[in-house]
Amino acid sequence: MPRKWLLGLAMGSFGALPVQAANLELTIEGIHSNAGEILIGIYDREDAFKSALDSSSTKSALLPQPWRIVGVSLRAKAGSQNIIFTHLPAGRYAAIAFHDENDNGLLDANALGIPTEGYGFSNDAHGLLGAPSFDDAAIQLGQADRSISISLLYHHLPTAQDQADLKEFLGH
Repeated sequence: MPRKWLLGLAMGSFGALPVQAANLELTIEGIHSNAGEILIGIYDREDAFKSALDSSSTKSALLPQPWRIVGVSLRAKAGSQNIIFTHLPAGRYAAIAFHDENDNGLLDANALGIPTEGYGFSNDAHGLLGAPSFDDAAIQLGQADRSISISLLYHHLPTAQDQADLKEFLGH
């Protein structure tokens, strides 16, 4: 009898082993101002990442999304900000961050679809005429804690001075 009891106890304790997890420290760099919020989403699948890019940022960034595993917002602070996501299971993750400067909960874009607020992706990945792929933005998280950074990219329309400088440069 005691032998069966010990075997049962040993087998039951295997089910109680903790899942391997690690912390992911994310630094958002290049924040232009203290206005608004920094919105961050973490995704663990290609289809989830694509769904976020297709609809969430410009239409419903702050709404709950079943495809996002983590979503947070931080009050913006010019320069850089850090956040730590704890106990993430080992796997591949891609992060999207943007600076919602006007506090409307969305990544605003111009008529051409070009973001008018700062944005960035893990691995500082960039796409060609669009967002990067999940594979380009994905990082591998194992059992050890990891630190990564995202540098925000801000687009702006050329100012009158920019246009005058270009004309002068081109000799017009």
